Amino acid sequence: MTGLLTWAYVVAAGSVLDPLYTALGWVMAWLYALVPSYGIAIILLTVVVRLVLYPLTVKQTKSMQAMQRLQPEIKRLQTKYKNDRQKLNEEMMKFYKENKVNPLSGCLPLLLQLPLFIVLYRLIHDLTSTVITGAVIAGSFTTAGNLPPTVTFQNVKISDGTITTVKAAGSTPAHDKLSDSLTADVIGPDGKIIGQLQGVVGQFTKGPDNVVSKSKTDDKVPVVDLNTKDHNVVGTISGAVVTVGPDGAHVTANPKHIPKNSQLAKDLEKTPGHMDWLGMDLAKRPSQGQGAELIGMYLLVALTVVTGYYQQRQMTQRTPASAQNQQMQMMGKIFPLFFGFISLQVPAGVVLYFVVSNLWQIGQQAIIFRQQDAADAAKKAAGGGGGAKGGGTGTAVEAKATPTAPAVPKAPAKAQAGSPQQSKSGSSNPSNRSRRRRRRRKGR
Repeated sequence: MTGLLTWAYVVAAGSVLDPLYTALGWVMAWLYALVPSYGIAIILLTVVVRLVLYPLTVKQTKSMQAMQRLQPEIKRLQTKYKNDRQKLNEEMMKFYKENKVNPLSGCLPLLLQLPLFIVLYRLIHDLTSTVITGAVIAGSFTTAGNLPPTVTFQNVKISDGTITTVKAAGSTPAHDKLSDSLTADVIGPDGKIIGQLQGVVGQFTKGPDNVVSKSKTDDKVPVVDLNTKDHNVVGTISGAVVTVGPDGAHVTANPKHIPKNSQLAKDLEKTPGHMDWLGMDLAKRPSQGQGAELIGMYLLVALTVVTGYYQQRQMTQRTPASAQNQQMQMMGKIFPLFFGFISLQVPAGVVLYFVVSNLWQIGQQAIIFRQQDAADAAKKAAGGGGGAKGGGTGTAVEAKATPTAPAVPKAPAKAQAGSPQQSKSGSSNPSNRSRRRRRRRKGR
C-alpha cells in the first residue's frame, strides 16, 4: 500500500497535473482566508470539488440506476447468446441503444475523481513539507588523504531530514537528534572548494548522535572531487558533528502549491510539518497518531467505511433483488473496506476529504432519488389517465365486432345518456330488440 501511495505521489508530481494542484492550492488558500481553520478549509474545498463534479456524478448515479433496472433483460440476453459472443455483443449494443443507456457513462466521474484524489493527497502532503536549514558542521574533526589539516564547510544540506527529541536516561537532559543524508562543500585554506563531503547523520553507533559518518560503523566520511569523471575520493574526514537547535539545524516549513504571502502559508510556517485541528494533526497518517488524537483519527477512518457502506446500500435498496448485479454487490462490500485501509496510510486531512465526499454523495443521491420518484409518480398519473381513455377506445372496438341488427345503431351507454334517441319507443331496451328479432323470424 505504501508503494501504491508513493506511485500516486510520483504521478501527481508530473507536470500534467501541475495546473490542477496549483488551482486547488489557490482555492484552499482563499477558503482558509475566509475561515482560518485547516479542517474547515478542507471541508469547504471538498464541497467546491463536488459542486464542480455535480453534473457528472448525477449522470453517473442515474446511469447506474438504469443499468441495475435493465439487469434481468441483460442476463436473459447473456443466457440466450452465451455460445455466440459476436451476436451477444450486437444484441447488447442494440439493447443499450433502444433503452438510451451508455454502460460507460457511470465510469467517467470515477475516472475524473481519481486524479483529484491523487492531487489532494499531494496537496495536503506538500502543505506540511519541511526542510532542515541552518545546519552547521563543528567538532574536533580530523582529515586524511590529500586534504589539508584545516578545512571549513559551506552549503551544508540535509536531504528531507527529520529531527526528533531523544529523552535520555537519568539526569541527562533531552536533546534533538538529526537523521538523514548530508552533503557539504569542503573549503581549503585558500578559500577554494576542494571537494564535497558526502555522508549521513545520526547513524553512527559509536559516537555522538549527530556525528557525520559514512555508515553505522565507519566514521570516515569521504570527500569526493565532483570535477573528475569518476568523482575520485580526495580524502576523508572523521569526527565532524552537526549542531542541532535554534542556532544550528532546525526544521523550517516549506509549504507548496499555495501563494507564499497567503495567510495559510504564514500559519503553516508557525507550526512546521503540522496542521492541528480539533486535537488532531491532519498532516499525520492515522497509523502515526499518538495519544488522544488517535480517537479522532480512527473515528474519521470508521466514518469513511460506514458512509461508504451506506452510500452503496442507498443505491441497492432501490433495485429489485432480481435485477441486482452480483459483481456490483461484491464491489459495494469490498470498496468501503479498501478505502478504510487506504485511510490508515494517508494524511488525516485526506481522510477528512473522504468522509465529507461520502456524506455529500449520500445527500446528493437522496435528492436524485426523490426527484426520480416524483417523476415516476407523475408518469403513472399521466399514464393512468391515458389508460382510462384508451380503455374506452378498446371497448368501442370490441363493441363494433359484436353482431347486431343492422337497423339498430349501437353506441356506448355513457355517450347516449340523456340523448333524445333514448326516449323514442325504447329502441335501446334489450327486451324490445329481442321481440323484434322473434317477429322477423316468424315472418320468414
